[in-house]
Amino acid sequence: MKFRTTSAVLAGVCAIGVAGQLNANPDIYNDASGDIDPGLATGNGTLDLLSLEITNTATDIVFSLTVNGSVNDVNWGKFMIGIAQGGAAASNGNGWGRPINMSAPNGGMTRWIGSWVDGGGGAENRVFSEGAWSLAGATYNSNFGGLSFGGNNITYTMSLASLGMNLGDTFYFDAYSSGGGGGDTAIDALANPNASVAGWGDVYTSGGTNPVFSYTVVPAPAALALMGAFGLVRGRRSRKA
Repeated sequence: MKFRTTSAVLAGVCAIGVAGQLNANPDIYNDASGDIDPGLATGNGTLDLLSLEITNTATDIVFSLTVNGSVNDVNWGKFMIGIAQGGAAASNGNGWGRPINMSAPNGGMTRWIGSWVDGGGGAENRVFSEGAWSLAGATYNSNFGGLSFGGNNITYTMSLASLGMNLGDTFYFDAYSSGGGGGDTAIDALANPNASVAGWGDVYTSGGTNPVFSYTVVPAPAALALMGAFGLVRGRRSRKA
């Protein structure tokens, strides 16, 4: 899933108005259902992650998370996406200080999209930089232009710039569900088809002995067609981490 382009062609692509076009074939990352330890609460299935669909335009990226219950039926639950973009130590934790880590092939977690569905809902975009986690921009509410939820779906639409991403970038990631307590861990981890933990305070690490996913940010179809006409598309797409 790697494409080599020139900046001049990409600039021309954006100029002809393809920035708002989603890729026709989003990547879908699936998780097993019912893979939460039987001793832990699931919020009527809400904390049981089923899949994450990712697609992007030339300017934005969309994460659409599906859970095994309705977020309208329960008024609690946290849903998070951890992203590793390279260069960070695997021991740097996450943006909320929960017992969740990442040890991806390119290093530890560098971005943390944390959201909640109670109290009207909200989300945060946190970044690891210069040895510490901080909020990247404002705290978003349910109308931040990107967070929407209802039924068994939670969707985040964010600009690539807000996540420090560019076309052609590959990042590693995992998604998590958790409880309302600040010390609650990953009750379900999307990339792991088995129970992630046995207790609310257990430490969970994506990567290493546990799986992790990867995604490459690609241009929209019209951009690909234009680059193909110029003979600038190389390689092939790979969805496996």
